[in-house]
Amino acid sequence: MNTLIKADIFFFITTIAIVLLTVVAIVVAIYVVRILRDIKNLSEKVKIEGGEIIDDVASARENIKKESSGIWLIIKRFLRVKKSKK
Repeated sequence: MNTLIKADIFFFITTIAIVLLTVVAIVVAIYVVRILRDIKNLSEKVKIEGGEIIDDVASARENIKKESSGIWLIIKRFLRVKKSKK
């Protein structure tokens, strides 16, 4: 009889522990899902911004190429004028 009471107490305590662990696991899972959603949203924003940065850099390179050719023409003309004055 004493053994039966000890077994009932063991199963009661084990059941409470399992229920508590399950509740904690569910709460942790909810937080993990929220964190993963935030990471997904953040990565989508990074992808969009990265594409925009690539476009900006490409247009800046084009502008630099156009302007630098103009600057080189001005420098060449200035050097020709200086040479012809000598």
